[in-house]
Amino acid sequence: MTTNIPPTIWQAILSATIAHPVWHERLQAWREGRSTATLHLAILREPYLSRILAGRKRIESRFGRDRRAPFGQVQAGDFVLLKRASGPLAGLALVTRTMNRAITPTEIDELRAVYAADLAIDDPQFWELHAQDRYVTLIWIDDIYPLPAIPLPRRNRRGWVVVG
Repeated sequence: MTTNIPPTIWQAILSATIAHPVWHERLQAWREGRSTATLHLAILREPYLSRILAGRKRIESRFGRDRRAPFGQVQAGDFVLLKRASGPLAGLALVTRTMNRAITPTEIDELRAVYAADLAIDDPQFWELHAQDRYVTLIWIDDIYPLPAIPLPRRNRRGWVVVG
């Protein structure tokens, strides 16, 4: 599933990245079709968004009972727009590595043990809520770039959107 970002919001994003030439060029190249990267929109709740922006959360995780986005749709070199749940865009991230796999409850415990520090999930209820999930996507992110609050209205409740 893809979505479009209105031109006025694109202009705001590009303007906000002028101070960071690498991000500005990445996004400009993507918009002009000179990039093979895929752009994604991740909707994040607190405290996870703040942890990503502060560099303390280096792996974003998406668990599910089916293979919905971003499962199998995100790869190293892709870009992620970070959006606050019920709020504005807040940042950008570069995907450096991904892992997509089917999991069992035992494997969730293994993932928790191996990646706990980089996932920055300290809520034990999180793991209980996802104990019956069958799939996981782990997304290693880097080169985090905070954006000023840029409103991006949404009409759906998906937590991950493939922009294109």
